[in-house]
Amino acid sequence: MLYAATLHLLAGAVTGSIFKVRTLLLLLGLVLAETAVFTMLHGSRSGLWALINLLAVQVGYFAGAYSRAVLEQAGVSRPGVPTRRLP
Repeated sequence: MLYAATLHLLAGAVTGSIFKVRTLLLLLGLVLAETAVFTMLHGSRSGLWALINLLAVQVGYFAGAYSRAVLEQAGVSRPGVPTRRLP
């Protein structure tokens, strides 16, 4: 189960370094569905690990967003293209 938490942490970091918050919400929805199915199949003992996976996605997202901000501030990468909103 530690491997799954590590993979969820890495998925969150990649999501945080590339995408916006909407993608995080979609990813959390998928992990929440995975948590529900996993708990039904394997019992409440594995439910704790499933919640750890949810937390790992969020921590990874914030780590990825922070690393993106640090790289942009250092001038290594450019900020994302601003989107134009229609009136």
